[in-house]
Amino acid sequence: MNIAGHITLLVHPQMVKVLASLIQMLADGLREISIETDIVHELPHGFNGKAIVLGANLYGEIGLVYLPRNSVIFNVENYTSDWMSNEYTNILRRFSVWDFSESNSLFLSEIISRPVHYFRTFYVSGLSRIIDENEDIDVLFYGSFNDRRSKILDEMRSRGLRVEAAYGVFGEQLDRLIARSKVVLNLHFYDSGQLEIVRIFDLLANRRAVVSEVNSGELVDADLASAFVAATYENLVDVTEALVNDPDRRQKVAAAGFDAFSQRRAKKILPEALAWSDLPRLPGDMVIGSGKMYDPNMLNIDIGTQWNPDIVADISDPDLLTREFITTRFGAVRLQPDLIVSITASHVLEHIHDLVLAMKNCLELLAEGGLLKVAVPYDLSYGAWQDPTHVHAFNERSWLYYCEWYWYLGWTEARFDLIEQTFHYSPLGHELAARGVSHDEILRAPRAVDEMHVVLRKRQLTEAERAHGRQMRGDIRA
Repeated sequence: MNIAGHITLLVHPQMVKVLASLIQMLADGLREISIETDIVHELPHGFNGKAIVLGANLYGEIGLVYLPRNSVIFNVENYTSDWMSNEYTNILRRFSVWDFSESNSLFLSEIISRPVHYFRTFYVSGLSRIIDENEDIDVLFYGSFNDRRSKILDEMRSRGLRVEAAYGVFGEQLDRLIARSKVVLNLHFYDSGQLEIVRIFDLLANRRAVVSEVNSGELVDADLASAFVAATYENLVDVTEALVNDPDRRQKVAAAGFDAFSQRRAKKILPEALAWSDLPRLPGDMVIGSGKMYDPNMLNIDIGTQWNPDIVADISDPDLLTREFITTRFGAVRLQPDLIVSITASHVLEHIHDLVLAMKNCLELLAEGGLLKVAVPYDLSYGAWQDPTHVHAFNERSWLYYCEWYWYLGWTEARFDLIEQTFHYSPLGHELAARGVSHDEILRAPRAVDEMHVVLRKRQLTEAERAHGRQMRGDIRA
């Protein structure tokens, strides 16, 4: 497969040292398949190429607001990590995602309701750089510490093993520690940890003997089954001690690891991953009532077939979240809960008869922290009632029931917060403002405001709000 072009590696500054080997692997591998690359910490103004992002959780949504939709997020976080925030998972819903672990990718796919690609690390010659030294360290562990890691390390020390535990050590300083170590230990930070191949592949490329925690249910690639010594958390100390005391076996493990990993090449793995990322994927953003405002970067829904939306549906359909829709771009689609990052409804809500059900569907479709962006005519404007198909009018208090009075609508799990509300003046409104009339007075003046724009953000109810809702509804089960 011949690929030509350019891909930018967007790497958060805090991840440059942490992921140095992964960055080198990607950069060298891309060049091997004739794709030029550069490594940047922020995208240049007007960037419209393709990027692979490392450290997307640190950039946040604001830092990636102009990232082209054809870009890839390379996830290196465990699916239960504290970094797996609502903001970060919403970023993942918007882009193609590569993941460091096969099993982690499956869990993450369930979280974001989209396929996640397991990216297999591969060998490039530049990774092989560590020269053996006198092995005066029995066991090396590097990474952050917590109780589950410290427990294993302390038990190894109690058995007389010379253990070096390093944190915040990178580059040549870390390489020297690795060169002096008989065994390098990979140990999960979380009980739910998955094989951290991004911590191991560089060691395999440098012929190091590795012991890694691998527990029941974790997936290990068949070609790497003999590349390191695997042990459950409970057996790590025994297994590591035995390997430290068996130099012949250590040499065989190190050699097998290099032999297995060095067979993996960019020319096979990278084109497959890039081709996967170019497949059509369900957008994270939706527009309802898309009509002639069809946006190819969004999931377009409209009740009218004449506009050729992705999905022909009514947002107030009570069965909206149980039906399957066949789309031209994305195949079969189910609009399940927590699927969407943002919903845009521009001059749509005033046409919907069952507005409460429509808002409920939007609430359920949105992921935690997702945004509903609304534009509607103001109730004192000409536009509010000049259209005979309008069935609602809106003012600044029209959002109260979807926010503070959630209980009145029977909402028991989530609600909206009103985070932005702006008003677009008519020529009369601008004239009144120029004369010094206050904003509040302008809002009360007929024909002075044409429309209002509102942004609502979904969030889960607090326990206090749930209890308040039960009390206000008179729920005797409370």
